[in-house]
Amino acid sequence: MLPGGVYAAVLLAAACADEAEQLPLALAPAVEEGKVSSEASELEGSPAPDVSAAPGGSGAGRSEPGGPIGGLEPEPAPLEPGEGGGSAIDPGAPASPLTSPPLRNPVTLADAELARQALTLLGSSAVGAQGSCRSCHSLGRPTLTRWAQLTADFSTACLSDTQLASVAAADAMLGCLRQRAGKPSVRFTPQSFGIYAAAAHLPWFSFVFEQASPVASGTATHQEFVTRVGMPLAGQAWTQGEFDVVAEWFARRLPGLFELIPEEPGEQCAAGLDPELTRYVEERAVSGWRARNAQVPLLMYGCAPGQSGSACLSSLPRAGEGALGVGWSTVAGSQIRILHDNSELPSFYWSRASADGRFIGAGVLEPGDNDGYGGQILDLEEQRSIAGDFSYDATFFPDNSGFLMQQSGFGRPVALICPQSVLAEQPYDITGEEPGCTLSEGAFGLYQQPAKSLDGEDYLVVHGTYEADNGGFSPVFTQPSAAFEARSGLALTPLLNTGDGFAVGNAVQRVTPLQGDPILSPSGGLLVLRVKGREYSTVINGQNVIEAEQSGYALYRVAQQAGSISIRDLGRVCLTGGKAIFSYDERWLVFHHYVQPSDAQALGFSGPDDPAFAAYRRRGASNLMLVDLRSGAAQRITSMAPGEYAVFPHFRSDGWIYFVVRTLEGTEYFAASDAALVLE
Repeated sequence: MLPGGVYAAVLLAAACADEAEQLPLALAPAVEEGKVSSEASELEGSPAPDVSAAPGGSGAGRSEPGGPIGGLEPEPAPLEPGEGGGSAIDPGAPASPLTSPPLRNPVTLADAELARQALTLLGSSAVGAQGSCRSCHSLGRPTLTRWAQLTADFSTACLSDTQLASVAAADAMLGCLRQRAGKPSVRFTPQSFGIYAAAAHLPWFSFVFEQASPVASGTATHQEFVTRVGMPLAGQAWTQGEFDVVAEWFARRLPGLFELIPEEPGEQCAAGLDPELTRYVEERAVSGWRARNAQVPLLMYGCAPGQSGSACLSSLPRAGEGALGVGWSTVAGSQIRILHDNSELPSFYWSRASADGRFIGAGVLEPGDNDGYGGQILDLEEQRSIAGDFSYDATFFPDNSGFLMQQSGFGRPVALICPQSVLAEQPYDITGEEPGCTLSEGAFGLYQQPAKSLDGEDYLVVHGTYEADNGGFSPVFTQPSAAFEARSGLALTPLLNTGDGFAVGNAVQRVTPLQGDPILSPSGGLLVLRVKGREYSTVINGQNVIEAEQSGYALYRVAQQAGSISIRDLGRVCLTGGKAIFSYDERWLVFHHYVQPSDAQALGFSGPDDPAFAAYRRRGASNLMLVDLRSGAAQRITSMAPGEYAVFPHFRSDGWIYFVVRTLEGTEYFAASDAALVLE
């Protein structure tokens, strides 16, 4: 049910919750240098929980002998009025007595029965369950131990005393909730609250917002908190009694986890692509959406009459001509152009562009700076921002006809689907009430990706098990988790443009063992997923966590015939990074890759211990990788400095690659590279 942001990952993910979703917590060093989870490292300036304040002890014999989370004291149960001593939150003597509802009620079930009931509520396939969390997340050892770490962080920071006996106590608690976001103005995210994100709608959190003073509350409301934090985003919310069971299991540090949840080490990557893929790519070169849009012809942003390809965008600043972007481009003869300085309204998770490159859609980090809306569509031609009632996964149709974006919500995500013509009217905002727009509740999970058939008016939308990824706000040193399990899967959902709206068809479900983060090619003929590799144990903020590495990317051929959809394995690309995106001619894959010690030599250093590489070990970075599906050859196309993150790359129709550049100093840019055009 939790997640994933706000995907993460996913770690409580980002969102059962997108992208994902990446976490807004500053992390203490892990046991192995560089083994800090990217999901747990999100927003610059986030306070690191005081690990020294964590309770000690053995958990009254409830710990897992020999397990990675054994030996940890259960989190303290909420105290009755008058019990307990000091508190991490000390509001002073209450001005008037208040009686808060319990955050959670103690559960006296034996460990074995508690574990089974909790896993049933979560939806774990290990106990034959179909609960809400499973619709977005893999519920294996990596995800559950990561959620346990996030829960412990939140408990240590804010929950030593949950009895809110005064307005001052409510103010102090609300201040602690805000602090979890990293700074007061940043939106609440589920990752900051661990399993307690699934209690956001319950009476205790409501009481905090109702009793806090107007000065402390500001513009924040309980409804906003539930919208931003509440889990699940897809499925039935827990009752207080159901939450009590799951919270008790997490408070005891997941007893029985290793008996009930098997280890799933993933697969080793064997590089190789089926020859059918080469034939397919050659066909799409003349029949795919790049060729189709050129025949229209689709007018591309930044292309003067008679211009095409690398000659476009020449009026925009070139990276490296001034102080910004020196050394970013690595492909001989290629260029990077700065599309827009987005530092005033930083994006949140994915950003994607329309096929003609004119519009860029993205969630925004701080909705309060955007008239309260969770998203924006940037019109590069007019250099103006259109506020949008959505928060995640801003995606556009490959024929430049419309867009599909996810509104924030609680219980069932709502997809906002509109014809692109609504943007031609230069609206102030997009609400979903515009002519031709459709609001579709519960049809698509988060991190969806649309495609359009080359024949007819059918669109196809994919979503599935995902891991959130929202890097670049604070140092990131690992790739996004690949915590997929044997029962991970995806859904392929037809979508039809009826002329006055969009009709959603019946989804086709497919199991993709140990794979997730599915992305369709523009025509819907190819599918790429991230593949799980080995599991390993590490320590985050003093908590033992099982992590799951990525082993590579899996490619599939998607075929639709007589109303059925089939997928056929086409091989593996043995590289690691974020979600991979296809070009419009379906020849190229592009993704971002976070710099790790193993990359030192490829970046030109003698090794990870080279003193010149030390800044990367402190500040991190990410670069863009480009893979040619005709040959399987890969090339790094950026060289970002320490603390610079090139993330969320995607193609526009003519082959330019748009991407986001974030820096640890808080700046953000939309940029474009012509590397694929040069290499082809």
